[in-house]
Amino acid sequence: MAARTSQRPVAARSTRTGASRPSKPRLTARDAEQPDTIDASQIDFGPLSQYLGYYLRRLYDGYRKHFVAQAADLDVQPREVGALFVIGLNPGLTPSQLSVALALDGAQITAMLNMFDSRGLVERRVSSVDARSRLVYLTPAGKRMLDKLRKLVGGFDRSFAGDALTDAELGQLIGLLAKLHAGIGD
Repeated sequence: MAARTSQRPVAARSTRTGASRPSKPRLTARDAEQPDTIDASQIDFGPLSQYLGYYLRRLYDGYRKHFVAQAADLDVQPREVGALFVIGLNPGLTPSQLSVALALDGAQITAMLNMFDSRGLVERRVSSVDARSRLVYLTPAGKRMLDKLRKLVGGFDRSFAGDALTDAELGQLIGLLAKLHAGIGD
């Protein structure tokens, strides 16, 4: 069976000199007026400026970038820090318990534990109660990593907030976010 082909009409080419298309698209007057960088304070965000989600997303993006810059030599992401703290403070959790504690699904926990395992930060031991179950522990290298992270995170929120919030305001913000989290659950 032969494949169907469609023939599109081909426009006749102009033979006039100088009638060819310019190699670059022309800029309109509006394009010429737009600078490459924009001052965000001049942008109208409309109702977004009243939505918690808008600020949470923007703050988390900034928080993550600040964290990655501060922790570059440790090669960890913010959510991995939380996992290492939970494992270190609660040795012997199962991956399922870790999943609940961190509000991550099973696949995410498995991928994270595999990555930690490949870096020598955690070990999984067979449970003495249920041989089908594995318990997660930090290795000595994982404990050293956690010690480094303790030093980093101790002043991290303060360095992120900079001069935008006082220590009291930062404490109040954390308290309000904790209250909101407790009130809505996961």
